[in-house]
Amino acid sequence: MNSSPPIEGESNETGRRPGRRPLLSGVEVREEDLEPQKGLHLVGILFRIASVVILVLALGQFAAWWLNRPPGGAGIGLLVGDTIRLIVFAGLLWGAGDLANLMIKTHYDIRAARILLARQTYMIRKMGEANGSLPAATLPHRRASDFPAAEEALRL
Repeated sequence: MNSSPPIEGESNETGRRPGRRPLLSGVEVREEDLEPQKGLHLVGILFRIASVVILVLALGQFAAWWLNRPPGGAGIGLLVGDTIRLIVFAGLLWGAGDLANLMIKTHYDIRAARILLARQTYMIRKMGEANGSLPAATLPHRRASDFPAAEEALRL
């Protein structure tokens, strides 16, 4: 464990320091700011597994028909239609799994943008207060928790 004193906004529990933090869309963030999307990730995996199972069943259906064909090629239209329907449904399930992963990545990008915006707002406010163009911030009737973005920037 790192025995150096913690930097403001850092904790000794993670051992992370600025410059070695995780990156989220190119922005350094604290580990606490990363929210795992395990449920959505598992849904994406489930959709892909279901897609593969349906595809294997469609191929098995076709193989069973091929090995034990009825006389005169009866049922070929039904078989082709049903197989195509199953393959299309498998493709839609695979696409749903991709959409779940896209939603996870979009969530991370939006979260990184919010963190960056909170940092920029805080820094611009402090620069304005320092050069005298803005009055010192006073929040007489509000709690800091009423402003989650500002509270998050202060913790950084």
